[in-house]
Amino acid sequence: MNREGRDNIYIYLWEDFNTVYVGRTVNPRSRHYQHRHICTESTYKFSNEHGVEHPKMLIIESGLTVAEGVQREEYWINEYRTNSPYDVLNKLKGGQIGNLSTLTEEERNERKKIWYESHKEEIIAYRKKHYEKNKERYKELNKKYREEHKEELAKSRKKYRDEHKEEISECKRKYYEENKEVILELGKKYYEEHKERHVELGKKWREKNKEKCSEIEKRYRENHRDEIRERGKNFYHNNKEKYKAYREENKEKRNKQIKEYHQEHKKEIAEKRKQHYNENKEEILMKNKKYREENREKILESCKKYREEHKEEISLTKKLWWEKHKDEINEKRRKQYQERKKVTEDE
Repeated sequence: MNREGRDNIYIYLWEDFNTVYVGRTVNPRSRHYQHRHICTESTYKFSNEHGVEHPKMLIIESGLTVAEGVQREEYWINEYRTNSPYDVLNKLKGGQIGNLSTLTEEERNERKKIWYESHKEEIIAYRKKHYEKNKERYKELNKKYREEHKEELAKSRKKYRDEHKEEISECKRKYYEENKEVILELGKKYYEEHKERHVELGKKWREKNKEKCSEIEKRYRENHRDEIRERGKNFYHNNKEKYKAYREENKEKRNKQIKEYHQEHKKEIAEKRKQHYNENKEEILMKNKKYREENREKILESCKKYREEHKEEISLTKKLWWEKHKDEINEKRRKQYQERKKVTEDE
């Protein structure tokens, strides 16, 4: 029977010395040759030390998968150790890696995987202990590696992000939903501790990306105009008293800022107002008319109050305006007089 290509359990017996060796292989011929001729093999050493001929390979199970072979090898080693008069020559307890030189790459990987799974906790504990013991050294090595391979790592991270964009977004979203309160609390705490630094960095970034910020804000306002208006209205309504108090406290400062802004953006403001008026002419006229009708007395009172408070200023403005348009007004009056005179003479 051709037993190659599948896992086989075999033994070597030294009857005169009550000794047995249990092994596992997918290639019995090659493995038997190694046992007989390679001086590092335990079976070769034993036969040579006792001056006896190397025994024949006895296959006791065949046609096994790798996983089955691992289990059965361990079983037979334990069986011979506990329920037989034989001394077991194996150094390993069975079900371990052993000699991988006769296996294919796929079989070696499979056996390593099985061995790792069976010793997972021990490996993790050892790695953890080793890391704690050499923590500073690892940090230094990692730092050195990152500095030497900075560009390569950046490219690798970018490539990974591009290939797993949706997956990363989904993981972030899911993590945020599960830890929302903790994240917000930590973010708030961090911001409070580093408030000045955040303000400074934000200011620097905005100065550096002034045009970009303006473009983003403009685009956002255009896309969310109604939403912004509604939000602002609600916020103002909820904080009306605060707004009023703030305006009273900072009246001069606000007027100065508004005046400066209007001076700097005079043409732009005028153009926008004109454009807005042309686009919403009927609606604006209707609103103005409605407002005047509903607030007639209030408007009259406000106008009267304003004229009284700014009497000298209004008088001066009128005088200046008259001086500026004097000739134009006199000419207009003269024409009107001539037209009326002509009408009277015709009659």
